[in-house]
Amino acid sequence: MRNEVVACGAEKSLSSAVAQAVWTGILLNALAVALAFTAYKFDYGVSGLPGQISVAIAVACVATPVICWLVCRRTNKFIVYGWLRLVSLLSAYALIGIAFYFYYFIFAPMPVFARVAGLAIGGGLSVYWTVYSYLALTRHIAHSDFEGRAFDIDDGAIVCRKDFFETLDAAYAERSPFVKWHSWIVMALAPFFLVLSRLLSMYFGTGGVLFFVAAITFPASLWLIGVMIRVGVTMIQLPHAMERKYRKPVLMARDASF
Repeated sequence: MRNEVVACGAEKSLSSAVAQAVWTGILLNALAVALAFTAYKFDYGVSGLPGQISVAIAVACVATPVICWLVCRRTNKFIVYGWLRLVSLLSAYALIGIAFYFYYFIFAPMPVFARVAGLAIGGGLSVYWTVYSYLALTRHIAHSDFEGRAFDIDDGAIVCRKDFFETLDAAYAERSPFVKWHSWIVMALAPFFLVLSRLLSMYFGTGGVLFFVAAITFPASLWLIGVMIRVGVTMIQLPHAMERKYRKPVLMARDASF
């Protein structure tokens, strides 16, 4: 397969991926911004900083795909699609992981021990899951034939196959952060927290809802971290290493649908 054939229609294909990333960024980050301002500035009245942080993240998540299109619209490099997908996932994490969980334990009124415990548990598990996911995936790639099965090495370029992720899924079983008893624990603790909040704080309503949302969605934030690591390793780190190794560009396949 020649480079000219692979790159045919690259601008149209990239434009579609960029548009998807931009709309994803707008929708998800709009929810994060609305939650941050409504809960922490207008309801709690503690700070407008969460909203400002969410606005900054939104600008970055929307502007990055546009910049990618302006700089790379005449190319079909696989790494560019990796960055677009990673930015879309960051938009999702900005809502589920940052706005839902970390904003609550950083900015919401609560006892010091509860704040410290929430941040320590959430931060510790997030770091652990990031390191674990990265080491497990890079170890798998290093000791398997994934590179040869997922890419076609041509005379002028390296082209990813259209069944790229199917190939990875067939050989690599990623550990899930979801556990069966998680929902039961949250359901048991949430009513207790609501009663405790009502006794200790005038913000019982908002605090109870935000606590429940933070607790019930936290495993989803860990799952998103795992997916971001997956995309970063397989669509950015690995292609970059292959380009240096073979001295050839790694391109997106024409018929790839991701």
